[in-house]
Amino acid sequence: MTAPGLSPAVRAFDAVADVFDERFGEWASVACQRRAVRAELLAAFPEGLRLLELGGGTGEDALFLARHGRRILVTDGAPKMIERTRRKTAGEGLGDRIEAEVVAIEDLEDFASRRAAEGAPPFAGAYSNFASLNCVTDLPAAGRALAGLLAPGSRALLVVFGPWAPGEIVTLLLRGQPRAAFRRFSRGPVSARLGGQEFGVSYPSPAEFARALSPGFRLRRAVGIGVFVPPSSAEPAISRWPRLLSALEALDRVVARPLWRLGDHVLLDFERVE
Repeated sequence: MTAPGLSPAVRAFDAVADVFDERFGEWASVACQRRAVRAELLAAFPEGLRLLELGGGTGEDALFLARHGRRILVTDGAPKMIERTRRKTAGEGLGDRIEAEVVAIEDLEDFASRRAAEGAPPFAGAYSNFASLNCVTDLPAAGRALAGLLAPGSRALLVVFGPWAPGEIVTLLLRGQPRAAFRRFSRGPVSARLGGQEFGVSYPSPAEFARALSPGFRLRRAVGIGVFVPPSSAEPAISRWPRLLSALEALDRVVARPLWRLGDHVLLDFERVE
């Protein structure tokens, strides 16, 4: 049973926490996009750094980084997601490198205030994968809180939905879903459904994200994630074409910077400024 008092988006992901990895983990397109994000995380954050993850879900990215010598505090608003992260962390013997705490992005200001009162040191960096921030209604508040949690000069790598994704448009049009195909052009939240729960997803542009996170952060660069690699809406069919996906993944490594606007997701590389 899902815990009461959660935001609609958090409630939806809490409802599918027990089957999340099994449902999405075998999708090859998701794995391709995740590899691209992880390469950026390894390059941005040297070994030994203590990092903050927002919307960490079942801890897959944290486990990967911990295996490569990083230390992570995973936060997520869904209690069942955090419970699963803790079980997986214990199972791999990575408890000395990973902590997990129930903190929704909407509650990040209270979390930052609590850490400041405790005299906790700032994190050396932060990251968020697969568009958790697209489910947040008050981005400026999240940006202020995140700025208070990070050391000046540190980086925040935030993966959000791209402003428009040709791959998604084509896929959904072929499936006879024209309204969903153009949802990223909506100026307000778009209704989504997961685990029998409805919630809103917004599609701010990278420039709008940058304005929302200023003045505490400066956008350094943008990287397309899934420019030619199809979006998850092409699953499970696209997973049956591993050689094609491999070729598209290799192509993405070449075009991720110049064609970033076409990505299913976009990695926004922010720097914490004074």
